[in-house]
Amino acid sequence: LRCEPWGLAKQMFAPHQLEIRRRGDDQIELRYAEWEGVRTVYLDGRAAPANQAPSRLGHSIGRWEGETLVVETSGVAGNITWWNAQHSDQFRVVERFSRSDEDNTLHLMATIEDPWSLREPIVARKIWRWAPDQKISPYDACEPATEFSRGKGGQ
Repeated sequence: LRCEPWGLAKQMFAPHQLEIRRRGDDQIELRYAEWEGVRTVYLDGRAAPANQAPSRLGHSIGRWEGETLVVETSGVAGNITWWNAQHSDQFRVVERFSRSDEDNTLHLMATIEDPWSLREPIVARKIWRWAPDQKISPYDACEPATEFSRGKGGQ
């Protein structure tokens, strides 16, 4: 198995916890329990950077539309989606996070585009239940490589 963190297209739909923290007035941090992935969402009105090298989680800019957090992410390096298909570095997603009327669930509606791998945009949804007593623990599913796991041991 390849023991490397997931990219955004798989991470955002992983079946694990999500912690959202406000960082000052102009940033929100999304912390995923799987692989301890952390994304920064910039709320200061900046545009996506031009000519930035693609990265695993891309570059996220956000804004509030009423009570809904809208996050646009681009600059995501080609990787694997949660349905185990390839995507290119043209992958782009617009996420809409909103709370239920009872404030006990967080709803995500994501519109995903990738002209290389998709004929048309995909709209996907996810719901998290409020669980304030849960903690995100260090992710230690990967063990250090051994001679055998690197293909140098065993017969």
